[in-house]
Amino acid sequence: MTERITVRRVMSPEDASALVGTRAPNLDPTHPFSAIFVNSETSEPIAAYLPLADAAPLRRALMTIDTTGGVQRQSNYRSKSRTFGYAPRRPVTRRESCALTLLGVEDPATERLLESYADQFSAALLDIDPAIVDRDTERLGDVLPDWRIGEAKLWTSGVINDTAALPYHRDGFNFPTWSAMPVVRRGVRGGHLHLPEYDLVLACADSTVIYFPGKLLVHGVTPMTRVRSDGYRFSVVYYALQGMRNCREAAEEAAYGRARRTQREADMAARLAAGDRKIPGQGGKTSAVARLRTQLKGDNEGWTAESRYTGGTKQ
Repeated sequence: MTERITVRRVMSPEDASALVGTRAPNLDPTHPFSAIFVNSETSEPIAAYLPLADAAPLRRALMTIDTTGGVQRQSNYRSKSRTFGYAPRRPVTRRESCALTLLGVEDPATERLLESYADQFSAALLDIDPAIVDRDTERLGDVLPDWRIGEAKLWTSGVINDTAALPYHRDGFNFPTWSAMPVVRRGVRGGHLHLPEYDLVLACADSTVIYFPGKLLVHGVTPMTRVRSDGYRFSVVYYALQGMRNCREAAEEAAYGRARRTQREADMAARLAAGDRKIPGQGGKTSAVARLRTQLKGDNEGWTAESRYTGGTKQ
């Protein structure tokens, strides 16, 4: 039986919001491994710190993934990260339809492996409190099964963070549901997860999983130091994106995307034929020809802006 530890709220959500965008200080872990933490006033779970079963396949996969593209987390901070699962439409970045992220297109085997761990994590949430699963399932009611991962369908997407000391943030693009964050690491000190509203510092030890509602609770990662040159700390966050509730069934979504891209290219061609060398709203700084080339390049390369849908707060 996993120990349940009562914790007291020490900071209001409003005061915690003032920390968003700042860096977590060096902090020591406050509580032991393998525990469920419950609010002292409501007796409801607010986080859990549990073992990761069968960590070896996940570790091997993470070591092969290219994370150098990065994810823009804050206006002044970029982490080494990579998204997986599904991403919603974002026409401004030429993603005309909901679709699998680029990792899933390029490496289907790794995508399947990452998605398979969702079943372990949803089972753990059921053990923590069945009410969490019931509530989260209801909140995701508008998201079609086509855009969810795992048998329980509690999440739509995920992000792999490579040795990233993320500033304090809330997962602003997500549903107010629980996330699962497995960690595998070697040769790195620090990198603990801090939940300041409860002054809870969890060590994120190797082969562990932390569960908590990332949109509701401000959280950040303490500084890290590599103690060997090949040291690493991978955290993989499974979450549910609010933008996925606007997605149609997969086949209809793909057809919609193709139609939108065709229309956009036709509109651009018509402007070029009429001698319009300007981009609407851009004051003529870039030619329409250059813009068209950029758009076509983006379409051919896939979901080049997938990193903007990591669930992090965008400042």
